[in-house]
Amino acid sequence: MKKIFQILILLFLNNILYAQSYNDDKTSMVNYVKRLYNSSSFEGAKIIEGEEAKYYVVAITLNNLQPDSTEKNNKIALTKAQEAAQVTFAEPSVKFEMISLIENSSLNKTTFLFLCETLSEFIKTSFKKKPFDGAKIVSAPNNKYFIAVVTLDNSKYTSFSLRNRVAQMKAKQQANTMFNGATISSESILRTDENDKSTEVTSTEIIKEQAMGFLYGIEFLTSFESPDNKTTHIYYKIIK
Repeated sequence: MKKIFQILILLFLNNILYAQSYNDDKTSMVNYVKRLYNSSSFEGAKIIEGEEAKYYVVAITLNNLQPDSTEKNNKIALTKAQEAAQVTFAEPSVKFEMISLIENSSLNKTTFLFLCETLSEFIKTSFKKKPFDGAKIVSAPNNKYFIAVVTLDNSKYTSFSLRNRVAQMKAKQQANTMFNGATISSESILRTDENDKSTEVTSTEIIKEQAMGFLYGIEFLTSFESPDNKTTHIYYKIIK
């Protein structure tokens, strides 16, 4: 009994340390981005190269804001940030976190600084938490995305080109299987905002009318290796 109690204590402490480490890492990342912006300010979307990662940042400056319209101002800034990210970054950004609000009272200007998470980073993070294969829908505030996740054994598919061909074929098969159904269940939806429960079931009618074009329009997003000698390939397409 005593041994079991000690194990439970160790697990509890390990979870606390993990949470602290995650929060500390995120705080350091945010502070790093803010320091770089303060040393060399910019307007619009920009990729900041860090020592260990790339940071996707958007700065939006609004003029003559009404002080009693905070929620409205935030929505305007977020919309403009989404638009700037869309035309600047090579891949979609699915999460936007406002990390700083910089006011210039003398010029009556306010700058909103957003840290963005790209679609590939969001999928990788979700995959690391709970690995999965197959077709899913990523539901983000500004768009929905079809994704196909295909993991192949490197020992079976020995060449890079062979893995790419097989992964692309399997991604199209996954799309075909998903869109042949009447609905997409909530289990197949990855939400960028876990508190958003508004979309429990998504209709596929918007895609069925152009199913063939949709299948051939799937794009390669990224791939990554795992320690067990496997490669995970990710394909995507915006659902309009």
